[in-house]
Amino acid sequence: MRGLGLLGLLFVFNVSLVQADDLGSALDFTIQQSYVSTRALAMGNAFGPVVDDYSAIFYNPAALAKRKDGDLHLPLRAGMSDGLQDFLTDVDDATSIGDEDEEVDAINELIQKNFGEQLHLRASLPSGFLVRPNWGIAVLPGEVSADIAFHRGVGPTVNVNVYADAQVAFAYAGEGKLGSRDNKFYWGSTVFALHRVFASQALNATTLADDAEVFDESIAAEGLTVDAHVGFLFEPAIPNKGFFKFLEYAKPTFSFVVRNIADYGFPINLGVVNDEEKEPPKLQRRIDTGAKFDLPKLWVFEPKFAFEVRDILHENWSFVKGTHVGAELYWQMFDWWMGYWSVGLNQGYYTAGIGAKFSLFQIDVATWGEEAGSDDDPIESRRYMVELSLDF
Repeated sequence: MRGLGLLGLLFVFNVSLVQADDLGSALDFTIQQSYVSTRALAMGNAFGPVVDDYSAIFYNPAALAKRKDGDLHLPLRAGMSDGLQDFLTDVDDATSIGDEDEEVDAINELIQKNFGEQLHLRASLPSGFLVRPNWGIAVLPGEVSADIAFHRGVGPTVNVNVYADAQVAFAYAGEGKLGSRDNKFYWGSTVFALHRVFASQALNATTLADDAEVFDESIAAEGLTVDAHVGFLFEPAIPNKGFFKFLEYAKPTFSFVVRNIADYGFPINLGVVNDEEKEPPKLQRRIDTGAKFDLPKLWVFEPKFAFEVRDILHENWSFVKGTHVGAELYWQMFDWWMGYWSVGLNQGYYTAGIGAKFSLFQIDVATWGEEAGSDDDPIESRRYMVELSLDF
């Protein structure tokens, strides 16, 4: 885990986050997620009522009660935003000039050129999911995510927020009763342990130009938490006559999820990176609610539409940041050859993606926009992710 946190910080900037020229913690207007699904992002992240795969463990564990078979999924993925590679190259060029004053001037110009931009990196180590009817386990040994924003602070500044996570989770689900016996009601819960190393820093040109490549562990906050999610799915019976009979052509499923129920912070310090009692920010209790509509099957295609309001109660939540809409056209030619095409809106920005599974091999690709600004000053962070998996 020590190496993972170090990699995340140094990969982003190839510089140190040192105490000299410390401008304090970085601003952050995003809604950080400890887990995201590439397939979900492709359809606007409106996934709580839709999820029917391994990621139900984190999106809505109630969906595990609907599984008919088992699945072992081993993914590896990486994602980044527009402009990240160019920025890293420009920083490397600016810090190679040789003259310290000229390097600082070059970094200042680079920061000013990127004012208002938000860059992002997310990469994981190989992970594992095992799901069966009514239960599932997940092991995510390491994932780094970093957000880089450019602001006018005390001079031009770069705000960096880095998360290095490792987590394990167990989920269990079942079927219950709600209303008419023809209704279908599912419930589920996920218990997870999450270890997090978090670093937040506002950097100026002098610090970036220093290029010491030394990670000062004293700025990192570290902690372990054990918490839970609980989720529900409700599929109402469709009447044979009356106004709601038309729903047989758009069968609804309603979803309700509460994540991070206890939300008591990260009180357990294992001393992996920093044994000082500094906790990362709380995960924050959140509520997700939405619905999906299964449209009539057409040949090998199974279209579905969904909307969801996510992350209610998060401190950075707004109606725009919480709104997610998506559509997915799932197709299956054979048991060993299937895939999907997706489009959607995530926090007001378009999303799109494709996925395909051929025998044991699976690939998922997505692009989406994330709202990285405030309500008064919206900023789109355009991001891309590729996920390669073995699926048994």
